[in-house]
Amino acid sequence: MTINFRWVLRHLPLWLIAALIITAICGSLEGIINGVVLGQFPSLVGASSAKLIRYLLTSSTLYLFTYTFLYLCQILTVVAIKHLNIALKQSMLTVSFQQGEATSHGLNHLTNDAAKIETNYFSALATLLTAICGAVLATTFVLSVHLLMGTIAIAFSALTMIPMVFAQKKIGKLGKDWSQANDRTVQTANDWLAGRREINQYRTEQSFFARVTGALTNSERRLQKQNIFQWTVQYGSWLLVIAALMGPWAIGFYLMQHGGFGVSISILLTLTLSADHVVGSIRQVMAVWGDLASTKDLRKLQAAPAPFPQVADHISIAPALTLHQASLAFGDHQILRPTTVTIPYGSKVLLTGPSGVGKTSCLNLLAGWQQPTTGKVDLGNTPVQSTDVTYVPQDPWLFNGTIRDNLTLTAHYSDKELLAVLQEVGLLAELGPDPLSRILHPDANDLSGGQKQRLVIARALLRRRPVLLLDEITAGLDDKNAHAVRGLLYRLPQTIVESAHHLDPALIQKFHFQTYHLQDQQLVLED
Repeated sequence: MTINFRWVLRHLPLWLIAALIITAICGSLEGIINGVVLGQFPSLVGASSAKLIRYLLTSSTLYLFTYTFLYLCQILTVVAIKHLNIALKQSMLTVSFQQGEATSHGLNHLTNDAAKIETNYFSALATLLTAICGAVLATTFVLSVHLLMGTIAIAFSALTMIPMVFAQKKIGKLGKDWSQANDRTVQTANDWLAGRREINQYRTEQSFFARVTGALTNSERRLQKQNIFQWTVQYGSWLLVIAALMGPWAIGFYLMQHGGFGVSISILLTLTLSADHVVGSIRQVMAVWGDLASTKDLRKLQAAPAPFPQVADHISIAPALTLHQASLAFGDHQILRPTTVTIPYGSKVLLTGPSGVGKTSCLNLLAGWQQPTTGKVDLGNTPVQSTDVTYVPQDPWLFNGTIRDNLTLTAHYSDKELLAVLQEVGLLAELGPDPLSRILHPDANDLSGGQKQRLVIARALLRRRPVLLLDEITAGLDDKNAHAVRGLLYRLPQTIVESAHHLDPALIQKFHFQTYHLQDQQLVLED
């Protein structure tokens, strides 16, 4: 999806678009007013006091009119940019989420790319609107004053567009280069902050920070290169402005000396004042053109945001989980050869194998997070989806908010249901009075690792989905809590597939677990 002019129009209310156009037109009359008002100066020589007063009142009224509308246009622009920023950031967040983009990349789009699009595209479009209105109105007036000299003045003004015509492609490439470098800066900065303990523990602060500084320096160097090139192009346009002013004067002076076409000083003065506004407007268009070009690649999102899926209950009451000749590979690295396995509903399955063999990848395959390279994975009679199963990872994800927020993730559940799952995982007595309203600050470590993991398990229990996939969920628990949590989960009627290094042999035997060992890219059922 590309953020372009058509996208902008779709995301602005019609009344706002109409108001922007009207105020932009009325606020762009300064060039005409300059020509009309200042062009009368020669005729004021020897004028009466009454005429001078009328001249001053009329001039003040005209300027007050156009500046008031110019102010209103700026206010409406602020309102429009608010609408566009909300729509842009919603799209960026949705696309990053749906495409599974790395957190640092998504945040770079949301902060740096969005800020640049706001400044160099949304604001630039507003400037472009007023500049075009000013240029069109001033051009019309200039041609009405004197057709020949007006045409000459406009033709010379068009020269200032030449540098940008040839430079826009390179400006766009420089903008893309900066975005990529800045993406790297955000990623290394995230690594620096997230890895504080390890970096401090091994005393690699200086060398690791040099890595961060290198990425930062590279991104700032590319931004500098882009800005210098844009100003160089702007300088070329300024030099052509001299020709745009002096060329018509030279031709006008020549015609005046030879008495041709009725050219006079008064006409030249009026044309110069108004044509200067044409040149200024075109100069603005050129500057804005460069800004627009610098965001060309930033405005290309990976995809268009898709509608969020509605919750649908299409799974049978007791669905089996089945692999039909399903295989999984990442490039040349084979994780699982074509495999056919059926796990009946309610089964308890243990997935074992050495570290790095691909157990988590297989769980992702069963969860619908990873599509099989060949074959398919079904839950009941339909392809498995991530919304059909519950996957509990090793590292619990919690966020700043209440216990209720972290359990429901904004879905609706009664307090009775929430308190019940907290009781099931043994947290109800540990979280103090009014536990659902307790505020969590995960980064402040106000819960132990075991409490965090049990809270995530409670979140899973709340959904009561037919399949529960567990990935090293007791890694942060002591033996007592690990035994209690596993005993709770294993008693559930749902299908359970667990990957773990530290096992509980008594519970495994009690609940009749089947053990599949992942070796040589195959799932081998152990006796």
